Amino acid sequence: MKNDHSFKLVAVVILTGVFLALFDSARAADATTKPKRTRTRTGTYQSSNGNSGTVNSTVTRGGGETTRNGTLTNQNGQTATHTADRTWSKATGTGTVSSSTTGFNGATTSRQGTLVKNADGTVSGQGAITGPKGNTSTYADTTTKTATGSTTTGTITGANGKTATVNSQFTKTAPGDYTRDTTVTGANGKTSEKDIATKINPDGTGTRIVEVTKPDGTTETRTETFAVTDAGAPTKP
Repeated sequence: MKNDHSFKLVAVVILTGVFLALFDSARAADATTKPKRTRTRTGTYQSSNGNSGTVNSTVTRGGGETTRNGTLTNQNGQTATHTADRTWSKATGTGTVSSSTTGFNGATTSRQGTLVKNADGTVSGQGAITGPKGNTSTYADTTTKTATGSTTTGTITGANGKTATVNSQFTKTAPGDYTRDTTVTGANGKTSEKDIATKINPDGTGTRIVEVTKPDGTTETRTETFAVTDAGAPTKP
């Protein structure tokens, strides 16, 4: 039971990044030759558990590569970071993904994976996830484009051999409005959910609400308020 709970926590931390990477890599197949452009977000956040602080992130896209760097700094001066890089070759229909996430407690989870575009237009991904204690899990999934975004389904198999199933959906609900909902169902049937709603206004200001529901049913919410600046060609959030 303890191992299964830890397994799901690792999955919640990294899965949103994994599946967003798959979808963005598929988009990169149509933008390999476009110039690089960078979007920067700076702002503040407030959590339902009483924590608060600042948020900073940059996303650079172009030339078949997307890189992300994000930092949260809490009221005690502690930082949590996330970095990600993915590449895509339009010629071969293949790509790579890698990321590293470090929490406020200093624990780091990383992943390495590969991407392949299938004949039906879907993108398959597989790779390995290394947890804070060095345990390795593997994942496999398939992402399908939809009229409003993408859906991803897959599995994660932990070092203990237990398997969790994953469902994730990215949706553009309106210009500047995006949602990303991920559900992880553990081997014991319990679920963890992470829902993200982003709204960017025409003037470049925006909000991002992240809600995490744990296996015991309790929820935590983080609300970010930020300003966006772009360098280079226009880019989407």
